Amino acid sequence: MDNIAVIITCFNRKNYTLKALQSLFYAEEHYNRHNTGGITVKVFLTDDGCTDGTADAILSTFADKDITILQGDGSLYWAGGMRMAWNAALAQQRKWDFFLLMNDDTLLNLEAFSELMATHHFALKEHGKAGIYSGVCSSSDGKEITYGGKKYSKPLIGRSYTMHPNGTPQPCRMTNANILLVSHEVTETIGIFDKAYTHSCADWAYGIEASKAGFPVYITAHICGKCDNDHDTEKAEKEKIIAMSIDERKAFFRHPLRSTSDIMTFMRRYQKAKFILLLIARFLNIYMPKTYYCLCKLR
Repeated sequence: MDNIAVIITCFNRKNYTLKALQSLFYAEEHYNRHNTGGITVKVFLTDDGCTDGTADAILSTFADKDITILQGDGSLYWAGGMRMAWNAALAQQRKWDFFLLMNDDTLLNLEAFSELMATHHFALKEHGKAGIYSGVCSSSDGKEITYGGKKYSKPLIGRSYTMHPNGTPQPCRMTNANILLVSHEVTETIGIFDKAYTHSCADWAYGIEASKAGFPVYITAHICGKCDNDHDTEKAEKEKIIAMSIDERKAFFRHPLRSTSDIMTFMRRYQKAKFILLLIARFLNIYMPKTYYCLCKLR
């Protein structure tokens, strides 16, 4: 039986988190009913200063499940919260075969573990070693592929695209951790998310680092779950930013959720040709947003 440590972080999304955990346990039960050997999951969840009663609701709803809740103070954000939960799993005197990273708003399909394990066995067959496997997510209406893996279409300028499942596991360059299965061999070699990232880009970088270390990095053959893209549309963000004052724009881009520091770190390490362009773009976006968006139309 494979032991899987499930790594989650959350902040004030109680209902989403409860549904995500329920989908996880349904998927575990479904897999174990249909597969010999089976899996066992233990959840490590960071409550990053929730004020909506998330932790109490989890413990009362899933009293019969193996869940450890870590307490943050609201300053960890996504990457920091994931590191806290991941480190807590590693600190246990227990051998983990895999770590499953998932978002607190991701709903796993019943076949999620079957898809992830099939990708694992595909990697073993093709490469003779385990790796990391990004489960493809669709929007809740099933019309859009939202998360999974990315490849570069134009590596020199860092342009990438989200990959679509085609019925066979496909190698990717960057991974999303909305659903991400990481073999223990990878963690033992490259560690966990880099401390350089506060909120975003840590999962993108993890896929690149795993690939650089020689591990297979794949997306699943089929969709594993649902997770809507909850970011502003380009049009909505453009209108919001143009309406701000310069000081408001500075504060907006300094906030960890906008991840200026995170994206700069990522670009400096992996997309050096685009790094200078990003510095210029961010300057224009703060001080001359109308000019910035006009130039964006010329790309």
